[in-house]
Amino acid sequence: MDLDRYNYLQKRDIKLAEIIPDQMLELMEMLIHWIFQVGEQNNLEIKTIELAAILSKLYLSKQLIDSDRVYLIGIVSLMIAVKFNECQNKIQMNIQDCVNQCQSKYSSKEITDMEMSLLSLIEYDANITTITDYYDGEAVQIDLVLFVTLDSEFLYFQKYELYEAIRNFYSKDTSNLSENTKNIIRRISTKIYQLTANDENNTPKIKRKTIKKKKFRRSRFYSQQSITL
Repeated sequence: MDLDRYNYLQKRDIKLAEIIPDQMLELMEMLIHWIFQVGEQNNLEIKTIELAAILSKLYLSKQLIDSDRVYLIGIVSLMIAVKFNECQNKIQMNIQDCVNQCQSKYSSKEITDMEMSLLSLIEYDANITTITDYYDGEAVQIDLVLFVTLDSEFLYFQKYELYEAIRNFYSKDTSNLSENTKNIIRRISTKIYQLTANDENNTPKIKRKTIKKKKFRRSRFYSQQSITL
């Protein structure tokens, strides 16, 4: 990767400074999984899913909210991410789509107000670095990117740190890696082992799989994933 581009991405690589309260972490993980499911149903790019997750985590780290409004943040984060990253794919998501998605649990005014609140928090700049940005044309290791995005254990690492660990996860020679990268690789390996050991027959192991950009056909936002609190 070009050094100037790498430095630019690092400048926009947000690190969560505030700790998310323990009581919110479980709700946050449920929210990020829901974002992933909706994104998968709509063939959204992995960057869009990552960005929506980052926006949700950022808001939850800075604002105290009631648990029944957590999914409001998720819906709005997803809408902003779709607007920012899916223009070239002609996938649309508007206020009414959000109202329909949440089965009218939140009004259009609540959604609009939350959108303004979140945009104000990021100073109206959604150009935030994701893990996939660092690949710069390479095939993305989708399984591991999603794994660290969905798991709160990797919440406080910067994206370039996670990228370096994912990129070298299958490497046999780790002697030249930083201790931080080795630590993240060990954490990923341990977490995968714990998850697969719990139910070896039914829990699929993380496979070495990559993904390239798909051709998108849907022009409207759609999901069967309803919100349950």
